[in-house]
Amino acid sequence: MSLEKFKIEDKGILIGVGILIILFSLLLFGITGLRVVAGVFLLFLLPFYLILDNFELSFIEKILFSFFIGLGIFPSIVYGLALAINSIRLAIVIAFVLLVGIGLGIKYYKRKKKSNSVS
Repeated sequence: MSLEKFKIEDKGILIGVGILIILFSLLLFGITGLRVVAGVFLLFLLPFYLILDNFELSFIEKILFSFFIGLGIFPSIVYGLALAINSIRLAIVIAFVLLVGIGLGIKYYKRKKKSNSVS
């Protein structure tokens, strides 16, 4: 289920909560708070949301599962890579690209498999 299938009220609530989180972090922590919120979204939510988007889950389930899976798995991958390559910044970039690539690769594979089975 995508965001377009949400009811109007659900989109409003979701946007309202997002704006409140952004305003709260901006007022309390300044630009650093915005960077933290953006980092949480990009590093914890986005890669695992792209992976979970290939399964039959509701939008809220995808968001919650991707946050908690990302909270556990992403730091573990980064830590292991940082030990291997001796650079935590490079490990973060590699882990992000790897996980986003996996999510998009699964989506491409499922789309290709679906188009082959239809024809």
